[in-house]
Amino acid sequence: MKLMLPDYNYMFEGEIAEVKDGVLYIYRPGAFKEVMYKLTYLIFGETECCFCHKKLRTDISEIDEDKYFSQITLDHLIPQEFGGPTIPNNMRPTCSRCNNLKGNMYLDEFMEYCKFETKIDKESKILKRKFKEELQLKQEKRKYGQIESIPKDWISDELIRTIYVNFWISEPLGVEYFKQEKFYKKYKRLPKLAIISQNRFLLDGFNTILLAKYNFSEKINVIVLENVYYKGFPE
Repeated sequence: MKLMLPDYNYMFEGEIAEVKDGVLYIYRPGAFKEVMYKLTYLIFGETECCFCHKKLRTDISEIDEDKYFSQITLDHLIPQEFGGPTIPNNMRPTCSRCNNLKGNMYLDEFMEYCKFETKIDKESKILKRKFKEELQLKQEKRKYGQIESIPKDWISDELIRTIYVNFWISEPLGVEYFKQEKFYKKYKRLPKLAIISQNRFLLDGFNTILLAKYNFSEKINVIVLENVYYKGFPE
């Protein structure tokens, strides 16, 4: 899949990465998520919530809470809980209220929930309770893989035999690894994908690869970012 990029060249602070002629070059090991966050703000801005469309308060005198908010965050449209990748294609700038309210809902579910979230009449309360019950069942089916979590066209159908890892981790079996292992033991599937560059360097998903290696030998779901290259050093 193609990573969303700004339509202009851009050098990241510290020369950790660079957008050049429609391609992202990553120069520093471990910089992937930092670069993805910055890219998302470059593409979508960082002064307006994409859900409620309130503006980021830049002047302390702007106190109208119906128009302004005080903290910008990034929301994963496909929640991380269901394998949503940390890439601009899947993130949007939001105010902290909308981000917290959306939680681990998908965008269509959140839009549905917003229709009656603030209403206090009896019918709305019934609808809200029914929605939450159905949502809980749907989320459990996603965890078991009975409902598709990630768009199929995001996942590579190529059999990738070699992935290069260009960073050193002193304690790979940390909290995040055991959290994913617990998920695997219960649901019999990997909770997250691996993300690699066009030249086959691992960008995200080290624990996913370890978990697969230690537990089974099935094919790992991989996102190949066709317009991203890991280069090590800027030219």
